[in-house]
Amino acid sequence: MYTVDLYLKVRQAHFQDGLSGRQIARDFGIIRDSIAMMLAYSEPLGYRRTAPIRRSKLDAFTGQINQWLAEDKARPRKQRHTAKHIFKRLHDECGFDGG
Repeated sequence: MYTVDLYLKVRQAHFQDGLSGRQIARDFGIIRDSIAMMLAYSEPLGYRRTAPIRRSKLDAFTGQINQWLAEDKARPRKQRHTAKHIFKRLHDECGFDGG
């Protein structure tokens, strides 16, 4: 990822000093494709998500899990839910089909 300062220097070298893309690439040690992108956009583009966010299968059951854990706070330490016990309860009682 290139910084905004580098974008500014490359754009100044091209538009003010009149240097070619090839000369700028040589001076800054950047490939010409990146120079072309810097000349086309005044700021770095940043990250663009390509796929929609995939939600967890547990999202539908988080309320139930939080309720169980809140109830566990009143219980003795040895009687509280473990991850394995929560998974078994989700599978048996709530119809959870995840792994």
